[in-house]
Amino acid sequence: MFKVQKRIIYAIEAVIDIAINSGVNPVQNIAIAKRQGIPKRYLEQTLQTLVKNGILIGSRGPNGGYRLAKERRKIKISDVVSSVTIDKKKNEIYNSDLSKEIIEPIISKITKKCSLLLEEISIEEIYKLEKKTKNQYPSKKKVDFVI
Repeated sequence: MFKVQKRIIYAIEAVIDIAINSGVNPVQNIAIAKRQGIPKRYLEQTLQTLVKNGILIGSRGPNGGYRLAKERRKIKISDVVSSVTIDKKKNEIYNSDLSKEIIEPIISKITKKCSLLLEEISIEEIYKLEKKTKNQYPSKKKVDFVI
């Protein structure tokens, strides 16, 4: 089974968090880090990469933060993944002839199929799923109205 890099998970969580929590004001990285349990320093690097790649728009200042650069339906999970994925040179990974001739083509085929699947999923779809799930399982916190 393939392991997904934490950086990819953090990026997807951050973009979805921004999609869910954005409103009049941009979403601040501190709020994202707190809600998602992502280390702030690591999150900031990821957010900057997403800004650089046109997924997010960042603004500075006391009311600064992050917004989606495009509509939720126009951002695909594949966009987020490709923005934060660091490609290693093939010759660094595949050293032996067996790796170069057999394993690398198999990994390439798997990667292409995964990419096609990720291109089918938009942030809008995940946003709707989160809203539906939240409505199915409302918070169990009880509000106390005692004065």
